[in-house]
Amino acid sequence: MLRRIPTVICPHIHHSPLSSLPKKPSNPYIHYVSENFPVVKSKLPPNTPGKDIMRSVAESWKSLPAARKAVYERKALAEAQQYDNFFKTASLHLLFETEDKKEKKHLKKRFEELGRLPKKPPLSGYNLYVSRQKGNPQLSAPENLKIFAQNYKNLGEMEKTRLNKEVQIMKESYEKRMHQLLNP
Repeated sequence: MLRRIPTVICPHIHHSPLSSLPKKPSNPYIHYVSENFPVVKSKLPPNTPGKDIMRSVAESWKSLPAARKAVYERKALAEAQQYDNFFKTASLHLLFETEDKKEKKHLKKRFEELGRLPKKPPLSGYNLYVSRQKGNPQLSAPENLKIFAQNYKNLGEMEKTRLNKEVQIMKESYEKRMHQLLNP
């Protein structure tokens, strides 16, 4: 398991302000496991493998009455609400205060899901065209994409120009909205 090196030892290491991000909420089963794993482990012989302990915990979860499961469901729901509230109230400037690409991507995704950031527009008319297509569910994604590409190739220049203009308008609208959000 990785652990942080104190800045006293390595002052050149900058910690992201997002280290205070709440962790993703757990589901009811995870809450149950974290609470009951030590209990089950203490009841089994000392050298019992972890997978056997987990098997016992899983079996006890399956046989747990709905009323007892509801306790863990409420915990998970409360944790999920707390998680969402953080992102509903967090400053959008967090996106620019972090240097960690993974955290930045996660933040951006959560802000978009909650409608706090506009969805990024497609890169080109081709991307817009593909995003509007309905694939054949009996074909694989690459096969559908090949068909979309061929259909796009067969489009007239006027239609391609229209799609590219639409993307340009979407990009301008996105940039304007982002500017308004980040420079109130």
